[in-house]
Amino acid sequence: MTAIAVVVAMLVIAPVVRLVYVVLTEGSASLGEIFSRRGLGEAVVNTVLLATAVTVVAVPMGTAVALGLRRSDVPGRRWWQFAMVLPVLVPEFVLGYSWTQAYGRAGFTDTLLGLPWPSVLGPWGVWAVLVVNTVPLTYLIAAVGLATRAEPNLERAARASGAGAASVLRDVTLPLLRPSIAAASVLSFVLTLESFAIPQVMGTPGGFTTVTTRIYRDLSLGSDPLSFIEALALALMLVVFTVVVVVPADLWLAPRLRVTRVADTEGAPIVTARGAAGRCIAAGLGGYLMLGVAVPLVALLAAAVTPAVGVSPSPGNWTLDNFSSALNSRNAEALGSSASLAFAAATLLTVLGGCVAVLERRRVGRAMAGLVTLTLVLPGSTLAVALLITYGRWLGGTLTLILLAYLAKLWAFAHRPISGALDRLPAGQLQAARASGAGALTAVRTVALRPLAPALLGAWLVCFVTALHEVTM
Repeated sequence: MTAIAVVVAMLVIAPVVRLVYVVLTEGSASLGEIFSRRGLGEAVVNTVLLATAVTVVAVPMGTAVALGLRRSDVPGRRWWQFAMVLPVLVPEFVLGYSWTQAYGRAGFTDTLLGLPWPSVLGPWGVWAVLVVNTVPLTYLIAAVGLATRAEPNLERAARASGAGAASVLRDVTLPLLRPSIAAASVLSFVLTLESFAIPQVMGTPGGFTTVTTRIYRDLSLGSDPLSFIEALALALMLVVFTVVVVVPADLWLAPRLRVTRVADTEGAPIVTARGAAGRCIAAGLGGYLMLGVAVPLVALLAAAVTPAVGVSPSPGNWTLDNFSSALNSRNAEALGSSASLAFAAATLLTVLGGCVAVLERRRVGRAMAGLVTLTLVLPGSTLAVALLITYGRWLGGTLTLILLAYLAKLWAFAHRPISGALDRLPAGQLQAARASGAGALTAVRTVALRPLAPALLGAWLVCFVTALHEVTM
């Protein structure tokens, strides 16, 4: 536990404390002016309302998709399970810009069908794209929860006792999923708070500002010392908001959301939606992926094969010159470095997330679980500044500093899914294995890793993909 506490102190506490020190020593006299600046209150309200609205929609949608794919005979289920994760691979900048190309004025649908969406640049467009971007994450966490926490035999017993499908879902399945749903809700809310790319690409042109877009604006005004202090102060405000909301929720809810495992989990999942119901689920998923991801990416591809923005994507204007200029040795080297860093970060984060999830079962560990969420809410640019002023003297200009930034930023990504699945461990079997002569590593490998494998793989995948297309740090 001491080693994990030291890592938390290095990656979370030290950078945040350093930010506080810089703000108080260099800008304490200006804090009143900073927080009274015009438009800041509106940006704060926009950010909180946006995070709430995205969470309220994305978490039920992701959970419903996970339940639908597990409990139905939807045609091509394996393909749909894979397709639902594909949007995670699309960077936020790309997804936001592709929506403007697809649905904006003079965009793809406007040119082909005469159907523009004027509100795509503004709060409604930002909300819609953030929901599309968040649903795959909530789906993945809920699917991991179903794979690790579902009790098919309990559900069959309830059905045999006369309970209907809705009653089984309400009284058996959803209570077992509460930790996973809570993890998805926290991550969805915090990720929306710190989201920058989509609000910048789609909100700023429509006059919609959030705290993160103001931070970016302040950091871009490098010649104004007050703007730099304002950026750090606003980032700390997000941290304070997370402390006020997330940490107390963790301390109070964590022990109440756990479910004592009383049954064996053997048995295939119950299929409750057959025939037409399965086809309706497939149609709904197809519509979501088509409108939310496929059409925007096709519009982006159409823009990429034209010589300039605004040129009609007719076959006579197609060119591969843009791809030729992008595919060079320098970019290939950068991609290799990004992939290596993402692989290393995801592997280390899975271990660190598992350690915190285990320690979370103690009271002091629950506080530690809340702490690792603090750096997730920091915008990437601000976290990079915090780590640079904390460790730049020794690690400036090295890949190690970037790796530390990934670890600090994404720790909660690994911790939350694993924590939601940890109750899957059969009670007492670890102790029984040790009592039978198994070593600590053997007991963990033979007893713990198998039931936790879906959660560990899900956490690794999310961390790897997110680190791979991280651009703000």
